[in-house]
Amino acid sequence: MKHAGRALADSLREATRSLYRARLRTVLGLIGIAIGIASVIAMVSAGEIAKAEARKQFEALGTDIVTVQVASGYQGPGIRLDEALALAESLPEISTAAPTVPGGGGFVHAGRRVGRGSMKGVTASYADLVKLELARGRFVSDLDAETLWCVVGAKVAAAIRRAGTLDPMEAELEIEGRFYRVAGVLESREDSYGSPVRVNADESVFVAAVTAWRVTPEPKVSFIVARAAPGVHYEDAVAAVEAWFRQRDPRLKLEVSSAKQLIEQMESQLGVMTLLLGAIGSISLVVGGIGVMNIMLISVTERRREIGVRRALGASRGDIRRQFLVESIILTLAGGLVGLAIGSAATWGICNYTEWDFFVSTLSVVVGLGVSSAIGVFFGLQPAHQASRLDPIVALQGE
Repeated sequence: MKHAGRALADSLREATRSLYRARLRTVLGLIGIAIGIASVIAMVSAGEIAKAEARKQFEALGTDIVTVQVASGYQGPGIRLDEALALAESLPEISTAAPTVPGGGGFVHAGRRVGRGSMKGVTASYADLVKLELARGRFVSDLDAETLWCVVGAKVAAAIRRAGTLDPMEAELEIEGRFYRVAGVLESREDSYGSPVRVNADESVFVAAVTAWRVTPEPKVSFIVARAAPGVHYEDAVAAVEAWFRQRDPRLKLEVSSAKQLIEQMESQLGVMTLLLGAIGSISLVVGGIGVMNIMLISVTERRREIGVRRALGASRGDIRRQFLVESIILTLAGGLVGLAIGSAATWGICNYTEWDFFVSTLSVVVGLGVSSAIGVFFGLQPAHQASRLDPIVALQGE
């Protein structure tokens, strides 16, 4: 055991010296491995962070959220507003429901266009369900049914200021020939990829749902966001909503989903994306491994006389094989550590740009360093085997 330990220590020492003597070649091989490892770590970590951020968006609204919308391609009458408003009162499985009635687009103030978004008819509970925050004023109320009050998004408010009205709360907006007084201004909010309810709040104007239903030529409920009652399993809430609408119109085709169902679907999709990103990064890692093998093969050719001297002095084929294999492993492990640093820095840069929470995926680190070690062994075996098979006499005669 002691002899084996001493032999390994000697191999490490000799391998380090050999790599140092061929510094340029060592650095080139290290760069190839480092780039491959950095690619794997950055891409896998970015995929894991995207998954975490998407989950955070869902959980910010609550895992008890249920969404209802007419199935794509359905040409029937759709959901009536009175049905949507009665959903929470009629079903004990649902505590709150907020329908959305899409209205006209194009907002005009003081003769200037101040927005290209859409008007949305909503209820007072909508802001709480989708987490809209007010910068000033109030949100639309169920008491606004007979009045023309609206709440504007942050970009619409900024456009009103550019149009000459410094205080958006004093403004009037013309939408489809009707004038709405501004009752509130929303804080800026951008929908992320993982948001279960895409609102586009910054470019939208919100009015009372009953008002939108009254002034829109062909009114319809495009979307309902609801919250399951406390203690109700999400599958029970979804089943209750589907059964309630089916009872009223058996022909109506709906897509009813819970936040937990959407989370599972989203994580499955992002998991595939993470695997794809890792596979793409692994291509450069394999290329780096081939570069290491080429470097080691060149090293064997250049050191034929050294190998011959060592064999003549009593070194066995196993000693020669071990020395070159150790060199390959040291090179790839060093490249793996450098790649870990570069990949972590790249991940930090991505998170800083996207304003995501930074972390490095443990899986990517383990896989990256493990694969780099495996590459050192795999791509170092052939050069090490070739070195150990050299005939001492032929090696001593070679230049």
